[in-house]
Amino acid sequence: MGGAYTTVRASYGRAWSFLIAGKEREFQGNAGYEDVVEESYSYDSTVGNYRRVAVGDLVVVRDSREALGVGFIETLDIVPHQQKLRNRCPECESTGFKERTTELPRYRCSPCGTAFDSPKVETIPVTTYRAHYGRTWQPLEGCLNKRQLADLSLSRSDQQSIKAMDRERVLHAVASRGVRLPRQGCVVPATQRRPLELPGGRRRTTAAARRGQDNFRKALVAQYGLICAVTGPAPAEVLEAAHLRPFATTERHRAEEGLLLRADVHRLFDSGLLTISPELVVHVAPTLRGYGAYSVLDGRSLYVPRDHALDLNVVEEHYATTTAAW
Repeated sequence: MGGAYTTVRASYGRAWSFLIAGKEREFQGNAGYEDVVEESYSYDSTVGNYRRVAVGDLVVVRDSREALGVGFIETLDIVPHQQKLRNRCPECESTGFKERTTELPRYRCSPCGTAFDSPKVETIPVTTYRAHYGRTWQPLEGCLNKRQLADLSLSRSDQQSIKAMDRERVLHAVASRGVRLPRQGCVVPATQRRPLELPGGRRRTTAAARRGQDNFRKALVAQYGLICAVTGPAPAEVLEAAHLRPFATTERHRAEEGLLLRADVHRLFDSGLLTISPELVVHVAPTLRGYGAYSVLDGRSLYVPRDHALDLNVVEEHYATTTAAW
């Protein structure tokens, strides 16, 4: 019997979407999988496409609603000769059932309709896998929704945990939404391979709140991608939702009155040192002309699509109020 090992064979060419753990992956009688969304993805030899996933492949991590992030597989841990518990319907032995939350008995089998409290449990041999992509991970934060992901998929099935994607179209789609992946270089050298022991103790989970994910920001990310309206594509961690009208005054969130701005640009915008004209051109206060990093923004066209939803009346209002104080 062979032991655990890590593969570093590069295969540049394929792309996959990985469905994260939770209720969505509690199917075929298993109890789900342990994932650390921004670092690694776990699966086993009962999952479709498990043989085809390889180092160098592009992966989009998703939940049932949207894309959470993207990266390249850097290493792939493989542990053969493992045991897995699988539940079956005691009547027809199907694995096609789920636990019910509001009715008793606890389970109902979809194929045969039998309701029961305790499933039949069996032990099966499996090979387990953990794909690592944390060093190239870029958050997507929902800027690709379920429908858009389906358009990029090579599979029509909604049930697959690992679905084949069109690699070139995925790369184009994430780039168009402002996401910049690191250059895909050599795989991790053998001296830097990750430990084969699967991590124990505490871990980050999919239940953790994502940075800045209020509804207003989510609406702007969905509309514009991860792109600062003034400076262009930027990491998700520095992008903030800016109000053209102060929220303290209006107490409302309207996507037509919002822009995604880099944190420092947002501060200047709220401080009255930077504004946008109705022609969607950036204007910088004279007091900032001595700062090269900001003076070069003056006169730059806004990074928004032609079919933007900005309320130009509100843009003009902010511009007039701001420039009057310069």
